[in-house]
Amino acid sequence: MSRFLRLLAAGSLAAALLAGCAGTQQGDYADDDTVGGPAAASRPDGRRPSHDPLIDAPYRAMMTCTSETPVTVLRRVKETTFACPDLGVSATIDEIRDAGWRMLSLDIGSDVESDDHVGFPVTIVVRKLF
Repeated sequence: MSRFLRLLAAGSLAAALLAGCAGTQQGDYADDDTVGGPAAASRPDGRRPSHDPLIDAPYRAMMTCTSETPVTVLRRVKETTFACPDLGVSATIDEIRDAGWRMLSLDIGSDVESDDHVGFPVTIVVRKLF
């Protein structure tokens, strides 16, 4: 019996939520209201470039980036910032990947001591896929 009551209560709650949303129509809002999402000024728009060189780069472009600081046991590769002089940007591997680039090669240079830890300079070659 308690399972039946729980199902009945869940169904009633779902119906109440759906009924509250059903009255909302596109015409219920003034033209200057922003309903959900970013304001018009911060929305990307085809007339305005994104001004992000990583995203705006042509497809199939390749570039070489080098780590700004050596990778050590104190700092993971994921946290390391890479300088990409071809585009004039500095970004982490995650930022580069999220912009549509994929890694083609990773070269670990000879060890360098910094802050009493051995570190390695890293060079990556990436290609823009999307």
